[in-house]
Amino acid sequence: MTLIFIWFYAFILLCFIFAAVFIARLRHKLHKSTEATYQMEDILDSAPDGYFCTTIAQGKEYTHCSRRLCLLLNIVEQNTSLSTVLNRLSANDARLLMESVQNLKQKNMPFDLTVATLEKKRYFNVTGRVLHMSNPHQKSFVLWFKDMTYKTVLLIEERQAYTHLLQQREILTKTLNALPFPLYVEDTKQNVCFANKAYETSKDDTLDMHWADLPLPLGKNTFLTLKYGQDKTTEEGLRALLSEAEKAHRSVLKELPYGIVLFNASAHITFFNNAFCDLWNIDAQWLKKEPSYATFLDKVQEKGLLPQVKDFAQYKKIQMNTFAQLTKPTEEFLYLPGGQIIRRLMIQYAQGGVLMLDERKTTPDILLSK
Repeated sequence: MTLIFIWFYAFILLCFIFAAVFIARLRHKLHKSTEATYQMEDILDSAPDGYFCTTIAQGKEYTHCSRRLCLLLNIVEQNTSLSTVLNRLSANDARLLMESVQNLKQKNMPFDLTVATLEKKRYFNVTGRVLHMSNPHQKSFVLWFKDMTYKTVLLIEERQAYTHLLQQREILTKTLNALPFPLYVEDTKQNVCFANKAYETSKDDTLDMHWADLPLPLGKNTFLTLKYGQDKTTEEGLRALLSEAEKAHRSVLKELPYGIVLFNASAHITFFNNAFCDLWNIDAQWLKKEPSYATFLDKVQEKGLLPQVKDFAQYKKIQMNTFAQLTKPTEEFLYLPGGQIIRRLMIQYAQGGVLMLDERKTTPDILLSK
C-alpha cells in the first residue's frame, strides 16, 4: 500500500514538472511572439507611409493606427477606431473609403483611391489589402496611406494653368478673327501656322494688297512672322492696318508670361508688359515716362537687382554697346544677388528698335537648355 502511494505521488510530481516545463516553454514562445510583434510594428511604423490595421480574432476587432498616420491626421491614440480616421477626411471621401473597406472585409476586394482631408489640406493615396494570416480563424486588413499632397497640389496647379492658357488662346483667336483685315503667321520654313477669317475669305484678293511683317519671337530658336495685308490704294487703311496690327501684336506680348519690353531706335522704352514690371519690381508709371535703357540700368542697380560686378560703369558701357550694335538675336544669363537667374533674349525690332525678353529660370532649366 505504501508503495502505491509512493508511485502515485511520484506520478503527481512528474505531472507538475512536465506542466511547469510546458508552461515555461509556452511563456517563452509567447514572449518571443510578443517581441516579434513589437519589432514588426516598429518596422512598419518606421515606413514613410502611414497605415491603419484591423484584426478580427475570436469575434473581436482590434485596430492599430501607426505613429506616422496619427501624426498626419492629428490623432492621439494609436488604438483608435476607423471612424476616427474617417472623421479626419472630407465627407465624400470618407463615404467612399468606408464603402471600399466594407468590400475589402466582406468580399476581399483590394482597392486604391485618392482621398483628401477636411478643407483639402492633405491628399492621400489609400491602398487597401487583405493580410494572409497563418491562423484561418483570424483576419487582418491594412490600409496604407501615402501622402500625395505635394504632387496633387502641383497637378491641380498645372490643370488650372492649362485651363487659363486655353482661355487666353480662345480670347486671342477670337480677337484676331474679329480684325477686319487679313493676317496670318508663318514659321521660318514659310509654313502657315495660323490665319484669321479675313485671310481665309480673301485669298483671291491678296495680290492687290500691301503686306507688312512683324517678328514674333517665342523663345530660344523659335521665331515666327506675323503678316498682315491691306488694300494698296487706301493710305488711311494702311495706317489703320499698322495701328491695329501693332495693337494686336502688343496685346499678344502683354499676355506672355515673360518680361517683355520694347525700345525705339534711340533706346527709350516704348512698351512693356506687367510681367516685366513684376520681374524687376519697377512701377509701371515710371516706365510710362519712356526712360532710356541706360536709365533703366541705373534704376535696377539702385535696387540691387543687377549681377554684382566690380565696375558698374564698365558693365553699363558693355550693355549699351551690345544694344547699339545688335545685328542678330543674342542671349545671356543674368545671375542676380538673390539667387535668381534671368535668361535675356535681345532681338532687333522694327525701325532700329530692340525687343528684350526676360525670363526667370531655375538651375535645372539652365542645365537642360545647355
